Amino acid sequence: MSPPRGPEPPRPGLTLPSLVLGLGLVLLISLGAPYSIWIVGSSEITWSFFPIGVGVPFVFLVFISALLRYLRPAWGLAPAELVTILVMGLVASGIPIFVAGYLLAVISKPYYGATPENEWTTYLHPYLPHWAIPAPDHQAMRYFYEGLPADQPLPLGAWLGPLGWWLSLILALYLVCLCLVVILRRQWVEHERLAFPLTEVPRLLLEVQPGSALPPILRTRSFWLGCGLPLAVILFNTIAYFQPGFPQLPVHQDTTLDLLPGAPPVLLVLYFPVVGFMYLVGTSISFSVWFCYLLTLAESSALNWAGFGLARPDAFVWDWQPLSWQAYGAFIAMVAWSLWMGRHQLAAVFRSALVRRSPAAADDDELLPYRPAVFGLLGGLVYIAAWLWWAGMDLHVALLYLAGVLFMVVGITRLVVQSGMHYLTPPMASQGLVLALCGTTIAPPNLVALALAYSWCGDIESIFMPSAAHAAKLNELCPRRRSLALAIALAVVTSLVATLYFMLSMCYQYGAGNFRSWFFQPGAGAGGIAFDWAVYQLRDPQPADWGKLAYLALGALVYSLLALGQYHCYWWPLSPVGLTVATTWMVRRIALSVFLAWALKTLILRLGGLPAYRACRPFFVGLIVGFFAGVGISYGVDLIWFFGKGHPILHG
Repeated sequence: MSPPRGPEPPRPGLTLPSLVLGLGLVLLISLGAPYSIWIVGSSEITWSFFPIGVGVPFVFLVFISALLRYLRPAWGLAPAELVTILVMGLVASGIPIFVAGYLLAVISKPYYGATPENEWTTYLHPYLPHWAIPAPDHQAMRYFYEGLPADQPLPLGAWLGPLGWWLSLILALYLVCLCLVVILRRQWVEHERLAFPLTEVPRLLLEVQPGSALPPILRTRSFWLGCGLPLAVILFNTIAYFQPGFPQLPVHQDTTLDLLPGAPPVLLVLYFPVVGFMYLVGTSISFSVWFCYLLTLAESSALNWAGFGLARPDAFVWDWQPLSWQAYGAFIAMVAWSLWMGRHQLAAVFRSALVRRSPAAADDDELLPYRPAVFGLLGGLVYIAAWLWWAGMDLHVALLYLAGVLFMVVGITRLVVQSGMHYLTPPMASQGLVLALCGTTIAPPNLVALALAYSWCGDIESIFMPSAAHAAKLNELCPRRRSLALAIALAVVTSLVATLYFMLSMCYQYGAGNFRSWFFQPGAGAGGIAFDWAVYQLRDPQPADWGKLAYLALGALVYSLLALGQYHCYWWPLSPVGLTVATTWMVRRIALSVFLAWALKTLILRLGGLPAYRACRPFFVGLIVGFFAGVGISYGVDLIWFFGKGHPILHG
């Protein structure tokens, strides 16, 4: 008689099924995201840090895996395998639109978009790094925007050299971000205990109890009630797709309210995922976001009444230029305070990597060991700085610009993992900081190189580092911690190659200028904004902008005072987080949803305390899942019946 078997060891995350499904999800996102908005005209599926393009397939896999476990327990995917698939989708989600899309839109424009009126030929062309720009020979750029004749082959030769250089820069930045996540994870997770609200949804959906196929959350009535609410709204509104004039529920439409004279109107639009995610964070943070938004409305009204403003606007800052600089100061102060609080842990990591291994800096739970993480960080930074210098930036300009980029990626990542705002952008790009400090009297190659840098760090709305941070947090569910780094690398490389080839093919087939996108507008677009900005600076050189720097210093000072109050006074009511993003156009769109999440959670806690909060949590997770399901169905309807004339539902 054989001895009884013990419990089977947990399956690793990186298996053949998870790798195949993960790469399938990566290809689905890489090809589906540009196709959805530019060809089908349907919803944007990658415009957040937990986007629809990842959420819909992930929820589908969770249910399929539960069904397989019900039929035969060994058939279902293990939680670690589902984590691997999810992470591969998350790290690829920012690539199709905000990496490949912007890159192609900017570097294709300098020659095709040049006209006598914009004077690009005079101000830009002499200083372009020609190794980084597709040559205009054989009309390759004209065909890119207008469509390739039927008898012509795809002119990949014009793109291979420049794209190789840009891909090396992007991969170096991704390496730096991954290494930063490894270095900062313990400080954020174990010392500061940041909430990581976006990982709470997959964690709850992946809980599996012995003898049950369904996670506990899927067996609660409140989850299905929450799921049904946004799903019912979206399905009801799809009737109007087939019957124009049929009434629609206006929760996703931009209804405006003029609250204060001289201030932008308040947008009364409801984002169900924002309500769900913001319920999972502390009320002090959600209160800070909507309160600081109203505060900046009042401040904007007062500044407009007094006539204060900035004479030289910045590119890709869509509104509230003076207050965007104030928010940028708060943003920089937030990152600086975060690094200061983690100085001891950071010092231990660098000592362990550079000098000797320290028990205080054990790295067994990290995506990478500390030594390769530290050397990868340093090597990546050196390569990026050298790349920028070779592109035309003076060394001090390149280093200042790179420092601004690092503050941006670390700051956005911290905001996402602390505040749960999955729909977010920084208040300012690093180019603005460089020119405010150095002035626009710097040599012309600097300004042209800074304009080209808008292709990979300008209108930032979906970046790699928050996804890598969520991967590091979800890695706690995986028995083999290091395999997830390999999955991330495979996902990134696959997405970059597949997206660029697919988008080039699509642009030459249809003509990028015919897309339903402002990116590729022949007379403007992302490239037009970037290069017109550079010409504007070159025509009228100015010294350092002390007005912008004054707003920046004010924002940093106010944030620091609020942070000191929060850290030293337990009764302090206001978190300074809201100051960093209150002026961004994304917060304008989600302010009402954040307020609703704060109000509902505050009411629930006062009436029933922590047990009531936990009992209601499935309902708010259901709001997220139901919205994902509804948008997925709406996209399917557009794809089948309304191709080219779709019905986008919000962003993200």
